[in-house]
Amino acid sequence: MWVFRKRLAFDLPIDDTPEAEFLWGTFIKDSEVVVELLEYAADLRKRTGQVYPRLYELCISFWLPHPKNFERALAHHQIMRGELELEKLPLRDLARILKGQLTEPMYDILLDMYKDSSETDLYDEVVPELIGSPAAALRWHAACMLKGDLPSPEVASSPTVQAFLAHNATSADFGVRVKAAIAGSLGRDISQMDHELLRRLRGRDTAPVRFEDSLCARMFATRAIPPESVIRGLALVGVNEIGPLAIRTMASRTEPLSDLPARFQELRKAGIALQGCIFSLALEKFAKEQQFVLVRSMLESDQHPEVYDDLKLQNELLWYYIENQDWDQAHRTLAILSLSYVDSTVQAWNILLQTHIKRCVPEDIFDTLKKMAQHQVPVDTFALILLRRHVLRLRRQGKQPITWLGKHRRAFDDLRFVARVYMFMLQNTMLDIPPRLWHEILRRFGMTGRMLELRRLVHWLFCWYAPRESMPLGKMPKPAFLTPFTERLRLTNPARTEAWRPLSTIGQTHRDHPLSELFSRPFKQALVVWGFRAGLLPAAQTEQSLFAGAAAKKHFRRRFQQRGILHRQNWDIGLKTLVELRQLGLYVNSPSVVRALQDVFVNLFGRGYSKKSANRIMEAVNTTPYPKYVRRVNEIWGSPLLPEPRLYGSSKLHSHMWHPRFERDVRRKGHMKLSEIVARLEEEITEGSEQKGPNVTRVESDARHRRDDTQTSDDSVDAPSEDFLATFSAQGRAINPDVYSAPTATTSPVNNPGLDELTQAADSLPGKKKKGGRN
Repeated sequence: MWVFRKRLAFDLPIDDTPEAEFLWGTFIKDSEVVVELLEYAADLRKRTGQVYPRLYELCISFWLPHPKNFERALAHHQIMRGELELEKLPLRDLARILKGQLTEPMYDILLDMYKDSSETDLYDEVVPELIGSPAAALRWHAACMLKGDLPSPEVASSPTVQAFLAHNATSADFGVRVKAAIAGSLGRDISQMDHELLRRLRGRDTAPVRFEDSLCARMFATRAIPPESVIRGLALVGVNEIGPLAIRTMASRTEPLSDLPARFQELRKAGIALQGCIFSLALEKFAKEQQFVLVRSMLESDQHPEVYDDLKLQNELLWYYIENQDWDQAHRTLAILSLSYVDSTVQAWNILLQTHIKRCVPEDIFDTLKKMAQHQVPVDTFALILLRRHVLRLRRQGKQPITWLGKHRRAFDDLRFVARVYMFMLQNTMLDIPPRLWHEILRRFGMTGRMLELRRLVHWLFCWYAPRESMPLGKMPKPAFLTPFTERLRLTNPARTEAWRPLSTIGQTHRDHPLSELFSRPFKQALVVWGFRAGLLPAAQTEQSLFAGAAAKKHFRRRFQQRGILHRQNWDIGLKTLVELRQLGLYVNSPSVVRALQDVFVNLFGRGYSKKSANRIMEAVNTTPYPKYVRRVNEIWGSPLLPEPRLYGSSKLHSHMWHPRFERDVRRKGHMKLSEIVARLEEEITEGSEQKGPNVTRVESDARHRRDDTQTSDDSVDAPSEDFLATFSAQGRAINPDVYSAPTATTSPVNNPGLDELTQAADSLPGKKKKGGRN
């Protein structure tokens, strides 16, 4: 396509339209074309003075999260920065779009782009995301401070950011640089900003003066000297920072604890700051918030103050405390772990939920979710990852989930539990679950043969995610919880709501359409295959677990089967479900459905040997003939989806009919000279007239042998078999002239042969059976 554009010398559209996005986005993804595309954009700018507005965003958003070639994003950035002379770069939007997709080396590449730009609004988008990588977060923090990129008050109040500020504020020139950046680069009026926030951001104008932490602690521990006298003494000798041991001893000497906020105020007035660590900042925060139960728990704990900085150890302790039902210490650990976040209460609930998920206790998980729903606490997306990792059984790609045996066997249905948790989160507006996260749930239901539950879930998801701005989806039934969920989503995440609106008018063929993202083409094909397996495999699910109470127990299964209450599903349940979704408004591509059906019928009636045991079992137990399948498929689909075998040869249209017994790959020559055709026809005529007697060709001998066997049983199929043999011999002679010789049967019009004749004629074709020819 790019070569074709270069030959015709036409320009790509530069308007912000879906067509332009498709063209530019397609060329950007090609590693061999992207450099030429950027050079073309530079030339286009020189000629017309215009540039496609989303070129930078499309290029960086594709190459920066690339797992192998993410370094190319920096090279492309430099080309666009120099050749296109871009002034405003959408780095903030890119940081939002790529949130959760970038690794630490990718953030380093983004940092180089940030340093090479004039953007000053990335602190809130990047630094909180890198809290788990302190070194990378500190690099970003230092770069943002030098450029005057200030955090918002909510982010600045995070103890982790305060620790970064304490780490950086160790020299006088750093504070001067930050102050100059704030006043000069940003052009802001310092008098209108929060002076307390600016003081914390600038740090001290002098390097901190510290006594040894243990020495300060002993001074506060001396009972003969009151704590306020120690504070005044430290200020007199020029100490302007004390460590966590001294803070702990000072708090322990304070009686009652309600006076502790006054002690921190005295330290602040004396110009003594707290050394940046979790223990000191947490103790100060809890004291200011009057949470003296947490303060006393921290003072009475046997943990060293430095242990609170180890978040991994704190998570392990939280697990231990919950297992032993030590709720006081669990409460304290939750408060410590949620200290680094803006809304500590929300984070504490989420950490508790994540701990219950790791323990894999369904009762505790659901109880926590109910309480979070009552308090309208949103769920962190990391909980979805933990549900898949710790609750769902392991599953290899292309295989069913493993079966837990013995002591590892679980007393609950993990798949149904996770599906209901997802639905509960959506219905209670706790989390906006993207459609793609349902793929694994749907895939597991289908692979385990639970078609009734899959059918019910598919219809529910269709009603939930279908945009109703266009017809015929506007007439879809709406779940009762959808309206409050949409209203809250519009308030909390308006970009997501607005992003779906144009897609509803574009159509379901767009890759980002919610229905296209939820029900992909492979899923629609798999739905058909899963239906065949659920109907033909002897060990298929009967889904007795859907019954309530004692009826779900296994020892009632035989009684229910004898009464006809419990039975396997029919093979067409998957195709029926797909047709029902199509009638509701889902776009279904007919050729993809035909392809799925052809794969199934090749496994049931084809020549090869399948490597999958399920396909071999279905072939062995199948008793339904191919014409009956075809008629049923066409009846369900509502129009001829597959041609019926009895119509073979009835017209030119049906002379190239597909059949599972035919060869799947037709061997044809690319071209042939006219002289070769005439010479070969002369040779065939000569050989046919001279060697007609004893030297019978392979095809003709096989045909005669089959005709003799057929005449003994039924003389009425003799004429159609000759017609099929003549047709197949002519086709074989055109495909491979070296194997086939002149035919012996006379060609005559074919009048609706049956399936038996078709199969007999197809079996007479030469060629070795290939093992593994079917999947």
